[in-house]
Amino acid sequence: MTSEKKETKKFLVPVTWVVAAEVVIEAESEEEAMELANNVDLDCFENADYVNGSFDIDFNMVEEWTEEDEKFWSGSDSKEAPTPEDTQAAVEDYVFWREATEGVK
Repeated sequence: MTSEKKETKKFLVPVTWVVAAEVVIEAESEEEAMELANNVDLDCFENADYVNGSFDIDFNMVEEWTEEDEKFWSGSDSKEAPTPEDTQAAVEDYVFWREATEGVK
């Protein structure tokens, strides 16, 4: 019996998960502390932990990975990789879209 390898494709599968952490903020009031915490650099958390059960796949947004995607993400089509700010903006846009179409989870 021969084991014939099937041809595979690459797919872009959007996934999300929740990370929880605490951050120390210097402020004059709780309100100011909450406002300042909203602008904390997401890469600075040392005590961040995955929230169990929060991993989610957006089954409606799965798409086949194309050569154009490969070129873009490998950097051959652009001189710069996406910045953390670009990535954060994309995540915020995605979350906004999900909340608008599916409601807040």
